[in-house]
Amino acid sequence: MDDLIRLPQPARVALIGECMIELRHLAADRLAVGYAGDVFNTAAYLARSAAPGEVDVQFATVTGDDPYSAAMREHWRTYGVGDALSRTRPGGKAGLYLIRTDERGERTFQHYRRESAARGLFGPEQPAALDAEIAGHDLVYLSGITLSILTEAARERLVAVLADTRRRGGLVVYDSNYRAAGWASAAEAKRAADAVLRHTDIALPTFEDDRAVHGDRDARATVRRLSSAGVREIAVKLGGDGCLLSGGAAVVSVPAVPDVPVVDTTAAGDAFNGAYLAARLAGGAPRHAAEAGCRLAAEVVGHPGALLPPLTDQAAQSSAPRNGRCSPAT
Repeated sequence: MDDLIRLPQPARVALIGECMIELRHLAADRLAVGYAGDVFNTAAYLARSAAPGEVDVQFATVTGDDPYSAAMREHWRTYGVGDALSRTRPGGKAGLYLIRTDERGERTFQHYRRESAARGLFGPEQPAALDAEIAGHDLVYLSGITLSILTEAARERLVAVLADTRRRGGLVVYDSNYRAAGWASAAEAKRAADAVLRHTDIALPTFEDDRAVHGDRDARATVRRLSSAGVREIAVKLGGDGCLLSGGAAVVSVPAVPDVPVVDTTAAGDAFNGAYLAARLAGGAPRHAAEAGCRLAAEVVGHPGALLPPLTDQAAQSSAPRNGRCSPAT
């Protein structure tokens, strides 16, 4: 496979999104409290999968000054994720979501985020200096869920930051992650995604999401559409079927790890993205990166909730298998 994109080593990575309070059912009347969100999950798994000193991972968001927001920021640090690009809004609050899983481990979400401070990203209160600081990173990562919480004016400002990132020599990575409840319509989601794709170097979508938004018939249609938009490297996640990978003229299938017991599919795709980027930033080819993503995704689906327990010390990090050890990206 053609390896068209050379990623920097070491790298400074800015990931833009929202982290929320996660309430996960332990029983019908008992909940476990955690902190997660699609882009933060990818940040945590990128930091987990990278070798020490290889990647500086910074999460760009807005939090409140409530006790949960303070606990959330402390949670980021335990996963090796920095908050130098995150602002605090006085009086703001953290968003919240609840997870339910069925007997097959498939998850459903209930979100309570209308008052979330993260909705102020790229709004009038955000200093212009922060836009420039984000654009100065080697990689800038965002998702369709990031776009869904922003106003139209904020999306335009974000797109300008992505354009500036590329002018400065940085790369933009986009996961089209789509939740219908976050949008007025699929057409609105498509318009927002198309604006971002014009500035995207690496796309890591899930096929089901792109079929819902763009009407793609199959994963190869997704690859063709993204390639036509100018995206140079593409990994389309296919759940238990692994992914379809394109990095130039070649399009290849990368299988998922087979026969993986599924407990909870939450954040499997986010884990794939984190491990994929860590492998690419370490100098691995796209195929190697996709295999690493599938292994970590398989580990994640065997664990309840969005995040595996953190690697708490250097010894644990150096002895743990890099990029996870098992499969399907969903």
